[in-house]
Amino acid sequence: MSDPRPETEELPLAYRQGNSIEGLLPIIAYVLGDQVGTRVWSDDVGVRLAVVAMTAAAIWAVIQRHRRGQSIGWWIPSVGAYLFLRGIAGIIWGEDVFLGIGIGLKVVLGLAALGSVLIGKALGAILAPMVLPFGESVRNHPVFATTMRNITLAYAVYQLISVGFEIWLLVNTESGTGFLIIRTLVSTVAGFVGFIAAVLYSDRRLRVIPGFPGVFAMFEEIGEILEAQRAEARAARRRL
Repeated sequence: MSDPRPETEELPLAYRQGNSIEGLLPIIAYVLGDQVGTRVWSDDVGVRLAVVAMTAAAIWAVIQRHRRGQSIGWWIPSVGAYLFLRGIAGIIWGEDVFLGIGIGLKVVLGLAALGSVLIGKALGAILAPMVLPFGESVRNHPVFATTMRNITLAYAVYQLISVGFEIWLLVNTESGTGFLIIRTLVSTVAGFVGFIAAVLYSDRRLRVIPGFPGVFAMFEEIGEILEAQRAEARAARRRL
């Protein structure tokens, strides 16, 4: 049996260098576009400008990920096409349709995760190596399969519950800006709590695999590598 501790010189996709503002930029672009368009022209223009700004920012973030080598087969091109088509729909039919399509995507993701569990190919097991470089012996262990199955199922349930909340929020907020700000705050907190819970659960479950050091040990190792990379980058800048 091969060593369950993976080699980490080549970090997973999730840790490739990027700009931390990328995730927030679409929200910022929407708020600014809405405010500028509404104050200078009208509410209707503000909504359209916000949709255009958010779509442009999201597509820009996708392009940046592609340039960093995060082009995962058909995934990145599909995201780009989705963002473009959603932007066109928002321009034509307004912000309720634009935001509603985003909610619809969460339904699709939740059902896809649930479906992957039902067919015995949990998405968690496929995506986990993009976050932590699990060795082959770990990925092939039955405990890994059941752990990722349970995490995928929990994710599916979370997505479907959050859809209900977002539909209620969209109906009860007066503007797309308010909806996005509240949704972002709630989803950030919920996502952080969910991530910590998944890490704790997977660390406890996977420790039974012979030779596996634990999820926290892997995060520590990756942290050391990232710190070494940052130190090398600072040293290179000083030499310039």
